[in-house]
Amino acid sequence: MKKSTFFLILFLVLILSTVIVSAEENINLKENDLTTSSGIEIDNIITLVASIMALTLFGLTYVSYKRDGRKRLLYVAIAFLLFAIKGIMLTSDIFYPQKAGWVDLGASLLDFGILLSFFLGLLKK
Repeated sequence: MKKSTFFLILFLVLILSTVIVSAEENINLKENDLTTSSGIEIDNIITLVASIMALTLFGLTYVSYKRDGRKRLLYVAIAFLLFAIKGIMLTSDIFYPQKAGWVDLGASLLDFGILLSFFLGLLKK
């Protein structure tokens, strides 16, 4: 593992742990959820960080595919990209609070695409 990749992962883990430590429990009558002091839900932050990591893995896998030429790596790269898109879609309410109803349907379709991509990657030699 390259030093830059290691430091990127370490940086993301430190940011995530800082956000979790600074979280306070926000008790509502309707539901109990963990939010940061700015009101952003912790699960959205974790999903966004996972999406950034998936984009990083997509980039690394795509570069590996370009160097090696194995189709299997291309399918894995596509799965990572779809996972990143799904996470960004699910966390879109951080930036756009009026989330449309199609986001959940789109996330389910992307789940299917991710599984299909991994399956096709397993079938390729």
